[in-house]
Amino acid sequence: MSFKHTILATVAVVICALPVSAQNLIRDAEIEQTLDRMVAPLVAAAGLPRDSVDIYIVNNREMNAFVISGGRMFIHSGLIQRLDRPDMLQAVMAHEIGHIVSGHIAQRSVEAELNSRASVAGVLLGLLTAAAGAPEAGVFIARGASGAAQASLLAYSRDQESSADQSSVRILQRAGIDPVAAIDTLDLFRGQELLSTAQIDPYALTHPLSSARLDLLERQAENSSLRGTPVDPDLQDAYERMQAKFEGFSRSPQSALNRVQGRTDMPARIQRAIALHRLPAPSDAIAEIDAAIALEPRNPWLYELKGQFLFENGQAVEAVAPYRQALSLAPNAALVRAGLGQALLSVNTPDANREALQHLSQARDSIVGTPVSLRALAEAHARAGNDALAALFTAERYALGGSVSDATRFAVIARDGLPNGSPNWIRANELLSTLEQIEERRRG
Repeated sequence: MSFKHTILATVAVVICALPVSAQNLIRDAEIEQTLDRMVAPLVAAAGLPRDSVDIYIVNNREMNAFVISGGRMFIHSGLIQRLDRPDMLQAVMAHEIGHIVSGHIAQRSVEAELNSRASVAGVLLGLLTAAAGAPEAGVFIARGASGAAQASLLAYSRDQESSADQSSVRILQRAGIDPVAAIDTLDLFRGQELLSTAQIDPYALTHPLSSARLDLLERQAENSSLRGTPVDPDLQDAYERMQAKFEGFSRSPQSALNRVQGRTDMPARIQRAIALHRLPAPSDAIAEIDAAIALEPRNPWLYELKGQFLFENGQAVEAVAPYRQALSLAPNAALVRAGLGQALLSVNTPDANREALQHLSQARDSIVGTPVSLRALAEAHARAGNDALAALFTAERYALGGSVSDATRFAVIARDGLPNGSPNWIRANELLSTLEQIEERRRG
């Protein structure tokens, strides 16, 4: 299915999907690998194509998750931080996949399209990559969308919720996961229907609960042959490392440090290193991450963290080596490659600039760019004298930031400076076309 044809049908849902506090997505190679590992058996158990579900991590401490057309599943970081076990998050994933296989997304998209004109008005788009040749990230994050609009556009009926529950239990069982995890997750929201709207977690608003629904789930879980199946210890460890990153980067540094005081397990070391980096206590952070690397010298994500710490402390030259080591251990990790490119660009020698351009370009071909990596890629092209390409990636960066007018201005510069008919010229024109449609929708 062409993203170009579905972009306007989904925009109304997504622009109202997130509250003001959630204005960006979290990108991290290790976290994305862990989430992909968790969702893969569920996708297979649902009988869907292998790459039919893409997960996006929303930087928001509220508990919520939702899915839109194209198999794009959004999970708030706050939900991951609250759920103690990976099978609990897998239960949420299975439930969202249940909405996909039951056809609920298409039903809701029709309703959203009917309300799109009122929804689009006055909303600033926060993420736009449709015309950048990346349909897998055709997503918009709105700034200023109200909770009421979010609830009305993302909420399912109780019948749809019950249907998704039944599908999720089948999916969990086929994937070899104890469906009791779904009960443990929903128990966090039990009784919230009695609270005022302002007090209810967003997940309960968009996934209405009922006592009958919970009772049915409990009966199914109790009769499951998988009841009591333990979580894979290796997956639990990977999950806790993921949580440690969220804790280290989202909590106040001192709070994050206090929570792991006296612990020496790897998730605690990761959280402590990140908190020390943010404190800032750079030498202590490097010492902590070096101690972790000594325990796991083949772990690419530890080297990536070290490179990030050094780079963000203004030590670009020193950051190159750990980024190189991370990339050698995880050569397909485009986000790591982008990090190396940014470090090399900051070194700012002719050789480093040439290599930076290679890495940043290769990373951009593999993943959707982030604002930081797109800025670096534009700068690398500018240093190489490729002004039109620099304008193209600047346009994409402004689009990602929601600045339609600035994105349009640089997209025009790119289009006029690129060879007619070339792939990048086509990308610039597609971006302009999408931006024009957005402006028309906002004015309508």
